[in-house]
Amino acid sequence: MRPLALVATVLVSCGPRLAPGEAAPFGPEIEDLVRANEAVGDPYRGRFPYAEAVAGLPDEGELRAILSTDEGEIVCVLDPGHAPVSVANFVGLARGLRPFQDADRTWRTVAFYDDTTWHRAFEGQFVQAGRRAGLEDGGFFLQDETSPGDSFERPGVLAMANGGTPHSGSTQFFITTGPAKHLAGHHTVLGQCDAAAAVRRLERRVSREKAELPRLLRVEITRG
Repeated sequence: MRPLALVATVLVSCGPRLAPGEAAPFGPEIEDLVRANEAVGDPYRGRFPYAEAVAGLPDEGELRAILSTDEGEIVCVLDPGHAPVSVANFVGLARGLRPFQDADRTWRTVAFYDDTTWHRAFEGQFVQAGRRAGLEDGGFFLQDETSPGDSFERPGVLAMANGGTPHSGSTQFFITTGPAKHLAGHHTVLGQCDAAAAVRRLERRVSREKAELPRLLRVEITRG
């Protein structure tokens, strides 16, 4: 599974300006994708609602994902105004609200990313996580939410990974560690992360020390 295109720092929109942490409306359904998700039993058909993902959080303010790793803490500001379907899915998985299909093909709701690994990296480009119990996806797939304004020209872009074909993102994500312009247009950008040094340490460990993969201990979602 290769990584998708990452976050743009500025997104040009023809619609009304959204407040920080406010989600744009979901785009139109892709009928073939919805039917495929229905066929495997996804109760949300690949479109987990944003309102359910953020239920119980403060009503306003930036939406953040705090990634606790064994190389330190990484704070990412999420952009539901740009990628509402993908951000809702990521937040729902992190909070244990969005069902996923486990190894035994039953649908479960637990904090998906807790105690998993960073398992893939390209040195100087990105480090990737979001695979649970060896599974490549969560039993569902998401529609792409790319934009001509997306940029992968700096470190810290948080984006959805995918299987190399349209609408094949699910649970895996990556963070860029350097310019990766070739990813633009291929991956949905979720947001922008800090802690560049910690992200680079994770990337080096995955690319050079594959015997012991670094850990993603917990993903906490906050708003405010």
